[in-house]
Amino acid sequence: MKTLVALALMILIASTAAADPYALGSTLPRIELPDQHGVAHVIDDSVRVVVFSRDMDAGKLVRAAVDEAGPDLFSRNGAVYVVNVSGMPAIIRSLFALPAMRRRPYGLLVDEEGAKTADFPGGATVPTVMLLDRLKVTSISQPTTADALIELLEPHAP
Repeated sequence: MKTLVALALMILIASTAAADPYALGSTLPRIELPDQHGVAHVIDDSVRVVVFSRDMDAGKLVRAAVDEAGPDLFSRNGAVYVVNVSGMPAIIRSLFALPAMRRRPYGLLVDEEGAKTADFPGGATVPTVMLLDRLKVTSISQPTTADALIELLEPHAP
């Protein structure tokens, strides 16, 4: 009986323990997410950069960078833009946010549940940029301007 109780307690603790966010040296798993049009894409070892946002302010900064650098900013730099919209009420997400995302001239991957990006570092107001080498995190930045984001994606940019 004691063994059963101890096992149940260990399972409960393990299931409620939060994983640490990805950090320098972490290796991301292969992640599959749909884009804003519902087409599945994979973050795999061909991806050089992940740009991630959880809120509208961070999204505005990313849109400003795309407006400045062009709609192919991510594709020409081996980058993907990932948004976690799980904190948004479902009705707002389906009636307003997703239709607005579908009108964007660039691709973005959408995590509606939040589970696949739960361990992505970063919080509100600015995007998180993770530079990768075969899914291993080599750098994590949180740019505060569109120019800083562009510089991280295109280091040769003026």
